[in-house]
Amino acid sequence: MISRNLRALCVSDPDKRREALEEVLRREEIPFILQEDAPSEKVPRGIRNYLFHTCGKTEETPDCAGAHTKYLFTAHYDAYPGSPGANDNAAAVCILTDLYHELLGRHIPAWFAFFDGEENGHLGSKLYCDCMEPEDPKAAVNLDLCGFGDTIVLNAGGAELSRAFHPFCCRESLRCCAAQKVKFLPESDDVILRKAHLPTLSVSVVPRWDLQYLKSLSAMGEGLLGRSPEFRMIVSSMEVCATMHGGYRDNVEAVNPDNMQRVLDFLIRVLTGPVPARSLRDFL
Repeated sequence: MISRNLRALCVSDPDKRREALEEVLRREEIPFILQEDAPSEKVPRGIRNYLFHTCGKTEETPDCAGAHTKYLFTAHYDAYPGSPGANDNAAAVCILTDLYHELLGRHIPAWFAFFDGEENGHLGSKLYCDCMEPEDPKAAVNLDLCGFGDTIVLNAGGAELSRAFHPFCCRESLRCCAAQKVKFLPESDDVILRKAHLPTLSVSVVPRWDLQYLKSLSAMGEGLLGRSPEFRMIVSSMEVCATMHGGYRDNVEAVNPDNMQRVLDFLIRVLTGPVPARSLRDFL
């Protein structure tokens, strides 16, 4: 089952959570590289990212959407202090673990990063961006909050119909997987990746009734003085918020493996299918 490692990863102690992730990666036979920043007075535990990839492009690589762009798939593995972090964000880690196996078996090149410190100023993604090389992936897909709700939502910060993200956001892909594009999602490591000029698609799952809240939030924007009290009030009204930042539903029982599987199936369908042709309807 896609959730086979979920309970093992839901550890509130940050050091034990790291140990649990390393054990999961070893058990899943995923060779990884540690990207570390030394402990400091500000960050006593230091920062530790886990990086891995499937393969390079070979003669066996099929002609599919996933083979035409160097994608980096990311998810943060740390949890809000004191929270087991099931939906925020162990569910996404489990999805990407299975996606790795799927793409490896199909000889589709992909890069993966499990970031530390998302709940502490996005320190893990900042470390990754500081170490980026010119040959590194050219587009990122960031998963956060992917185990609670029934609707896949996507946001690419205005780049939804770029060459990199068109396979995810074209009308055909959205229709087949009952997914929707939105103009706002709660902040994650995507903000750091975009600041580093790495185009990033954010992927989440929300209850269908939260879509109206997301549409309202996207219309409010951000003024000179920051977010308004109304903005924060609307965010707090979203049901998915109970599963993030230590919310009372951020536990294993609230995560639905069917929702996790829905995200995985969506990613596999997009990456293994042919590059979709662009049509005027996609821009409407």
